[in-house]
Amino acid sequence: MINSKRRVLYTAMMMLIAAKSVAQSEQAENGAFDAQQTDLEEVTVTGTLIRGIAPTGANVVSLDLEGIEATGAMSASEALASIPQVSSNFNNVRALTGGGALNLAPSLRNFGPSAAATTLVVMDGRRLINAGLLATSPDPDVIPPSMLERVEVLTDGGSSIYGSDAVGGVINFITRKNFDGVEISANYGVESSYDQVDLNLSAGHDWGSGSAFVSYTYAGNEAIYGRDKDFMQQVTVNGGQCGSGTVFSGSTPHALPNLEPGTITDCDVTDDATFYPEVTRHSVFAGFSQDISENINFDLKAFYSDRESISWADPESDDAGGGGQTVVICSPALGATCSALGGVVFPGYTPVAGDVGFQTVKFNYAGLIDDRETNNMEAFQVLPSLTFSLANGWRLQAQASYGESSTESFNQLVNGAGQRAVIASGALNPYDPRSTDPNAVVGAFGNFIGSGTQEMTNVRFVADGDWFETGAGAVGVAFGAEYTAQGLSDIIYGEFPATTGAAGANTTSADRDIESVFAEFVVPVVSGQNAVTGIQELTLSVSGRYDNYSDFGDTTNPKVGFTYVPVDSVTIRGNWGKSFVAPSLADTHAPDTRSQSLPAFLALNPAVPPASMAQNLITLLGGNPDLDPQKAETWSLGAEIDLPFVPGLTLSASYYDIHFEDQISLNTSFYTDATAPYWVMNPSQEEVEAAVAGAPYIGVPIETLYTPGFGNGVYAILDFRRNNLAEVKQNGVDFNASYLTDVASGSLLATLGGTYTLHREVMSGPGQEFVDVLEAPGESELALQASLSWQLDNFTAKATWNHTSGYELDPVVTTARFGEQGKVGSFDTMDLFFKYNLESQGALENTSLTFNVKNVLDEEPPFFSGTELGSLPGFTNGSTLGRLAILGINKKF
Repeated sequence: MINSKRRVLYTAMMMLIAAKSVAQSEQAENGAFDAQQTDLEEVTVTGTLIRGIAPTGANVVSLDLEGIEATGAMSASEALASIPQVSSNFNNVRALTGGGALNLAPSLRNFGPSAAATTLVVMDGRRLINAGLLATSPDPDVIPPSMLERVEVLTDGGSSIYGSDAVGGVINFITRKNFDGVEISANYGVESSYDQVDLNLSAGHDWGSGSAFVSYTYAGNEAIYGRDKDFMQQVTVNGGQCGSGTVFSGSTPHALPNLEPGTITDCDVTDDATFYPEVTRHSVFAGFSQDISENINFDLKAFYSDRESISWADPESDDAGGGGQTVVICSPALGATCSALGGVVFPGYTPVAGDVGFQTVKFNYAGLIDDRETNNMEAFQVLPSLTFSLANGWRLQAQASYGESSTESFNQLVNGAGQRAVIASGALNPYDPRSTDPNAVVGAFGNFIGSGTQEMTNVRFVADGDWFETGAGAVGVAFGAEYTAQGLSDIIYGEFPATTGAAGANTTSADRDIESVFAEFVVPVVSGQNAVTGIQELTLSVSGRYDNYSDFGDTTNPKVGFTYVPVDSVTIRGNWGKSFVAPSLADTHAPDTRSQSLPAFLALNPAVPPASMAQNLITLLGGNPDLDPQKAETWSLGAEIDLPFVPGLTLSASYYDIHFEDQISLNTSFYTDATAPYWVMNPSQEEVEAAVAGAPYIGVPIETLYTPGFGNGVYAILDFRRNNLAEVKQNGVDFNASYLTDVASGSLLATLGGTYTLHREVMSGPGQEFVDVLEAPGESELALQASLSWQLDNFTAKATWNHTSGYELDPVVTTARFGEQGKVGSFDTMDLFFKYNLESQGALENTSLTFNVKNVLDEEPPFFSGTELGSLPGFTNGSTLGRLAILGINKKF
């Protein structure tokens, strides 16, 4: 297989070298790069409702069609990996979530636990259907890259225009408007342990007064395992559950099968875990447009996407989903005493040195349990619109959309009660589980199936045009109204009480209605018509939006901006506004909502000690219908300069400041801090029963807890549900430079863009101190990308450097396995892209060849010995599939 891959790469490189020779032998023409076709450019669509103008005071960056092609992206999300402000994607591959599925939503600015929720993802300025189970967000991959015209990113708050979720900014996927002819494209990518392929067939016809097209895309890739990547490694000390297993007598290990004292089994429990899942995706995207009359146009976009991702847990890992197990087993001689020790009697008990009739056995289910997790996501959405051209240049748009998504997750887990039963019966030998008949231990396992469906209906009317003339031009106005209905239906099936509280299904459903009105005014104060020295242009904008939610109330979000041009080569811009994030239906009505009781010795909190160890703690978990919207105040100030003495050079920079309040999160400090109102001390039985009502309850019955002589009551109720807890203060600088010139009979374009975070201070919960997370535990401050492109006639070559800076760890991370680590290194990757457009007649006419090499130097992400959120075992600060070469061909008829 590897030899065949090498032959493919060799052939591809020879084809492109030959193509370059042909291009250099042809007569050179004038520079082929358009100054507007840079990877990161200001555009005039996203961030405003008014036609024909740039969004006043806003910073918008764009990735055009050529830039998307140069990324070698197999999905819309991968295209975002070249935009430094998209913190979840830049210099990263798609990560696995805790449930094994691919992350769905990209995020700007890295706001922590709810980062994705603070970034609005839209298609052609319109909302996409959400997907997911315990968290919901749009999945950009429903849009095939072949259907993208460009991607625009508004890096300022956008709730005054778009509503909820636009705190960090807006990512707008702009799709093709029409298509005439037939286009076929294919891309095949190879790496030493990985293959990927994507195929696209598009067909359409433009008949003058209208057009129609349809596009089908298939994309698929193999899985990558921990054993395939040196940087993915176990960083924790081995617990003894891997290999043949280990028996502990007290703290003394005895590795199986020899049971020699002081020995422990050893292996890397990331080897068989999935680093990158196996994915198969089918997508259909269609468009239709027709002029009904001279003044009325009908437009329709629609898509359907079906994606399956499969991941594996290492069968020897004791992480959630893994097959590694720890049980206390007892000699039959202990009898009923075994239960008091939390153990199970095993008929084939084998004593080891120093045990007193019971021991802890660590083993695994390798070969017995299916550690595969399968996630399926289907989504479709239909988006029709009518556009009416009115008198005096006014326009009215009537838009509607309806979408549905369904998400299913399946995996096999260990059923604790069933495991105890098969050990007690002798059917499962914990000393040698591989000798067990798999059919005899079916009861040790349970199937977990999660299923969720979401719906969205949206209707919007927007009118825009010129209101009246001033001495500098016409005042632009847009106003409108919008109605949105959302629905969520989640079902989680399980076979063991620890998951669902009872055998069968735990279900939840919720819906909401949103009524909105909005308006935007753009006022030219100074323009070319009345310019004076020092003020060539001055434009002001005011926008605002009112949203009324059926479940938590209303919110009003304004925004003001200005664009000031003192001289022709300098533009200064700024804006201030408020934005918000509505709690999702999965936050307010999560299917994992439940309550449970914990014995005091398991839930002991130094800040909230029980009066007696016989007491219990009641915890409330999951969704919270009383959540409030998350709110933010944002402002930015920036400038763009075209240096007159260096033709072709453009410099720009923007300072931004965001204060984000009431962030929805979980607060682990509850276990070390008695913070009201999240603790209810010494509750009565009636208070406890009221607190746990309406959701599954797991544990000892409440009346039993209050039975004298048994439970001695409940010492506290802890609200550990999702709550409005955190606060984030962040500021930084976005920057961009581009230089276009003629070199060697062709055009040379150099770009440098990125973002530098100055401060990110986080308060994790009520009463906590703000912590600068750029220093503790440490986060990257700088993300930048530099590229150099050269174009000669039909040949294009591009080299791109991606950089994520390293950072200090304060406090120093200390682990038993690796000792102290005080710094995380930077992550730098280099990508290459070549393209040649064939000019031959006949079968090769309108054919182009592309060749991408991602991470050409095969750099590995920096080592990290900790296990904090935001890292995978052994690395952090970026990720990579390795040196990935992609050969592509595109043919148009």
